[in-house]
Amino acid sequence: MDTVPLSRGDLRWVFPETRDPEAVRGALSEADAHAWSLARYLGVRGGTGGGLVFRRTEGIVAAGLFAATEAEGADFTAGPYFPRRCLWDLRWGPPWEVEAEIVVVCDQVPDCGGHTLAARADTFTTPLEAARGLVEATAWLLERGRAASPASWRSRDDARCREAAP
Repeated sequence: MDTVPLSRGDLRWVFPETRDPEAVRGALSEADAHAWSLARYLGVRGGTGGGLVFRRTEGIVAAGLFAATEAEGADFTAGPYFPRRCLWDLRWGPPWEVEAEIVVVCDQVPDCGGHTLAARADTFTTPLEAARGLVEATAWLLERGRAASPASWRSRDDARCREAAP
């Protein structure tokens, strides 16, 4: 799987039939700026976070577009998705669902996969709407990332497995 920064990626990987690529790229650049601001605020450097990136598998036309920042066991992620009919469905939208979430690692049960503490999702019918939705989603993550430290997210009661003994 290749990771390609927004600046070097091809919008057609995610929005193959966009009618206004410059407007879509402009909105994605704003979402990219939010993602970088969150990473800088949290003091994240290197491979644990930053701006928007495309992830694609060599030889497959479709790719994903994601913002992900991990700091002290708290993951802040956002990206557009689409409902798939099956595992091999490689088409992209419409519609696009833009999701953002904050997930923390569980200290009590290593294999539980983590706990989603905050999430939002909206559905959009055009590439430009989806790109603008990603701007809103990354702004939402930035706001929440500035409002509470990763340690405070991890210390919440809902960051622990209910089955785990105290």
